[in-house]
Amino acid sequence: MTSFRLYIVRHGETDWNRTRRIQGQKDVPLNETGIAQAALVAQALKEVPFIKAYTSDLQRASKTAEVILQYHPSVIIEKDEALREIYMGELEGEPGNSMKPAPSKETTEALMRRWQSWYSRSIIGYMLSKIKNGIPGDGIGGGPECILVVSHGGLISNMVRVLVASSAVLPARGVVVQRCLNTGVSIIDYSESIQGRNMGIHLKGTLTKYSDVTHLTRTNVVEENVDERACGRAIPFLPE
Repeated sequence: MTSFRLYIVRHGETDWNRTRRIQGQKDVPLNETGIAQAALVAQALKEVPFIKAYTSDLQRASKTAEVILQYHPSVIIEKDEALREIYMGELEGEPGNSMKPAPSKETTEALMRRWQSWYSRSIIGYMLSKIKNGIPGDGIGGGPECILVVSHGGLISNMVRVLVASSAVLPARGVVVQRCLNTGVSIIDYSESIQGRNMGIHLKGTLTKYSDVTHLTRTNVVEENVDERACGRAIPFLPE
């Protein structure tokens, strides 16, 4: 039985997405299309009973989270720098195909350490504490506890690919990790199990959706994320 459900949403479109400029940690706001996309994903997630919400503190993500949570006024947004996009250093503001040297760019290893520390503390740590206290998955109506995370394409792609490559999360049949699109919704379901000779508690994750944008069927979606591509060479390869 699913005890927890994690919704991971990429922010809406910005002008730099549209013109394919590398954003990294530059605090670029949503454009009009991005605001409209945020409203559409908010409508799609309107009935999800969120009990917690996390977002990058960069405004393109935090604004997307605020629009989603207009339908969930009791949920407090926790902003965290750990959920920022990969820092692209001297490449920030450059065209997506730029070959400019970027000696200060954040390494993929550093990005992984950043989100893994946050994930272990805020997601896995939270879930395990609820289970150990005997109150797992106390979602509305007896369903799973639903948690919202709003972040960036490079970080989300790296996070999901690493979790899948390490078998911490397994993709459901037919789910493929490809491009992470603006306001794409990824969902991981977590169920608990007892494993090992010491009967330790283990969380089994299943990726049931990746970057789903069916809510954007009537909008012009930017198909390429240059931040994701710029850091993608060091992301573990997953067969399609």
